[in-house]
Amino acid sequence: MSLLITNITLVSHEEMLENHWLKIEGENIAASGPMSEVPAAARTIDGRGRHLLPGAVEIHIHGAAGVDAMDADENFLRTISRHLPSTGTTAFLATTMTSCLDDIRAALENLSGYRYTGGAEMLGIHQEGPFISKAHPGAQDPRFILPPDVEALRELQKASGDRIRIMTYAPEEDPGYELLQAMEELAIIPSAGHTDAAYRELEAAHRHGLAHITHLYNGMRGLHHREPGVVGYSFMGDAYVEIIADGVHSNPEMVKLAYDNITSDRMIMITDAMRAQGLGDGRYDLGGQEVFVEGSEARLEGGTLAGSVLTMKQAVKNMFEFTGCGWTDIVKMTSFNALTSLGMIDERGMLRPGHPADLVMYDENKDLMMTIVRGEVYYESHTDS
Repeated sequence: MSLLITNITLVSHEEMLENHWLKIEGENIAASGPMSEVPAAARTIDGRGRHLLPGAVEIHIHGAAGVDAMDADENFLRTISRHLPSTGTTAFLATTMTSCLDDIRAALENLSGYRYTGGAEMLGIHQEGPFISKAHPGAQDPRFILPPDVEALRELQKASGDRIRIMTYAPEEDPGYELLQAMEELAIIPSAGHTDAAYRELEAAHRHGLAHITHLYNGMRGLHHREPGVVGYSFMGDAYVEIIADGVHSNPEMVKLAYDNITSDRMIMITDAMRAQGLGDGRYDLGGQEVFVEGSEARLEGGTLAGSVLTMKQAVKNMFEFTGCGWTDIVKMTSFNALTSLGMIDERGMLRPGHPADLVMYDENKDLMMTIVRGEVYYESHTDS
């Protein structure tokens, strides 16, 4: 069935086209054009001048709606896939975390059997740890942090069905670059996180394949005038850099500082959400550790931040407020950069014929009004602005 969305501003990573339409045939985008020439369709939605852009691709999310990737339960995929469109996310990397190898393996084996059945699509797995630094464990259980182990990495990738796309690790723990070399062979993108690496160590790791930075400012050596550290490298290097724009993991001024230095060309917005996203205050589990959620904060008993309850649609509003960015910047930071880094931008994420119709519509107040996944409306706001 065809679906026509009229009276919209189409937003890509390059431009905004006002007073346009976009037509969907089945699961894919079929065509688009100005309102001076509107085609026929089986169903029409009036966009009322709102902004239509590619749906967000979340490369770092542990859970939501009561489920977590480490549950090793098939219900995780069904539940999170149905939930995420209501947050403005249309595709994601299921994110596991540091635990005993048997638990990680079980979680990966559960995810390895993924088949798309509707909702947000899992594009792969982000493996966070266990080859990280004990100096910056964050909410990763330090009991299970391991030194780099190439054979263990190969076993984990095998357990995942070759679905691990990104791995967070500590570069300084891999001075001979054996783990980096193995990641290249296994088609895994290396991301520096939970790391005490110095600036020069990151430069050297980059020459051997380091391409990402995990949740900027958090779980890493900070910026110092005699040692730029991971933060300084994020500002001055050319890796893609994750940012949690919740005002908690990074206050608004620090998000603005990162945006001004890194720019939307390299930033990737993430939520790092855990199972409490979409639920409310209370006690929850994260990788076997008890997490206390109150308001916008999720913390371990000792006060350490433990993921977030941020949604992508709130992150979008926050990024506008914190940085003064524009809509094309939002497309870069929520979709284009993530898919480019994953090597998938030629097959999805663009407003062009043949690409999956994974779309989100925002109004003038930056509120999410609609989410479409593979041509099907999965979320529609009942708030009429």
